[in-house]
Amino acid sequence: MADNIDKTDPAVRREIAQRFTAAIPHNHAIGLVLVDAGPPAVHTRLAYREAFLGDVEAGLWHTGVATTAADSSCGLAAFLAVPGLEAVATLDLRMDYLRPAVAGRDLDVVARCHHVTGHVAFVTAVLHQGDPDRPTARCTASFMRTGGSVLA
Repeated sequence: MADNIDKTDPAVRREIAQRFTAAIPHNHAIGLVLVDAGPPAVHTRLAYREAFLGDVEAGLWHTGVATTAADSSCGLAAFLAVPGLEAVATLDLRMDYLRPAVAGRDLDVVARCHHVTGHVAFVTAVLHQGDPDRPTARCTASFMRTGGSVLA
């Protein structure tokens, strides 16, 4: 895939997003899958696993799992927003946990890059378990533009 690609084309975005998700071993290990590549937002899903529970007795997801899914999803949104195949790296990521994610239900992440400068891409995300109007968490992240291609 060349550096001069059209990331506004939904088919191209989907192919890039699928490759991005599959190329990161941790995404594969936890089972993070692409639901939609947008535009304007990236939607990923993490299927429920008992291993993701931080509080087994209460049946609550571990917040670290949610943070991992948010970081990967926001990184993908940033990557799709910068020109070409320019690599990005997480600078800052803040999670606001609004309610616990509960056992037995998948976790969805909808991430949107809302601003790109010459050096930084800014992304927000909503995490939910089927109802975007009842989020389990919100995320705000910034990603450094490296200036280098992921193909280099």
